[in-house]
Amino acid sequence: MSGAAQLISISALVGADPIPATWSSLLLAVAPAPLAAAAAFAPAPVNLSAAAAGIAVLAVGIVAQITHTGLFFLPAVVVLAVAAVKLWRERGLSAGEGAGR
Repeated sequence: MSGAAQLISISALVGADPIPATWSSLLLAVAPAPLAAAAAFAPAPVNLSAAAAGIAVLAVGIVAQITHTGLFFLPAVVVLAVAAVKLWRERGLSAGEGAGR
């Protein structure tokens, strides 16, 4: 989801009627897919931080680009939020918090 929305942002930046190259449009064109990949494939201490950073980056970019390409990133935020919750629960279960259930 992040990669697809990132390609839409890149296309909007270089298209026939390009959007302005502001910090938020460049943020959405560069950051989402690497952060999502880090959340998916990084080792356990890093993946939850990468998911949280991805959510923060996407939230800031969506708010700043709401009139252009920001809404394309809403599904990616939902996916990263679900991943962060699952990673958080998995970390708690591996530490023994849910052992009695």
